[in-house]
This record gives sequence, structure tokens and C-alpha cells, in this order.
Amino acid sequence: MPRIVRLTDEASDDLAAIRRWQTQPGSGAPAKRRVKAILAVLRRLKTMPCLYPPGDEPGTRQAFCEGHVVVYEVDPDTLDNATAGDVLVLRVFAPGQDRR
Repeated sequence: MPRIVRLTDEASDDLAAIRRWQTQPGSGAPAKRRVKAILAVLRRLKTMPCLYPPGDEPGTRQAFCEGHVVVYEVDPDTLDNATAGDVLVLRVFAPGQDRR
């Protein structure tokens, strides 16, 4: 069952910054593939929100992709892709980025 995947303002800003960095002139094909891979993870959350493990903060999950970490919540998180609820992406952290 496809569900709604929403992004917080912070997650939208994170994605925009990652896209700017990875697609700047001279960044090359591997950088562009990283952006596509992150977007693929976000699309995957529509059908498999429980695919990724629990996150560092209670009630969250973390998807690791190309060195980036997508932190999100599922409401309700039933631990079952068939019955889990909608997804809220909280942040998308770049490699080495301070997560505080």
C-alpha cells in the first residue's frame, strides 16, 4: 500500500544543499548518482517504510545511502510494511555532518 512521504523543512533544506553540492560543475557522474540514490530511498519509503533499522533517537528509523543518512518516522510504525502508516522525513545528513 503506497503511503504519503512528507519532508520537514529541515529535510527539504538538507536535500537542496546535497543536490547543490553533488551537482556543482565538475562533480562528475558518481556525484549525480548519489543524488539519484537518495531520491530512490525516499521513493522506496512509500511502499517499504519498515525496511530500514531503528534510528538513534526513539521512534525514528535510519536509511543509509551513499554515505548519507535519511532519518525518518513512520506513523504508526507497526514493524510491518503492509500495515505501517505514513512517513515523515526529519533530516538527510551528509557524510561527516554533525547530527546534533
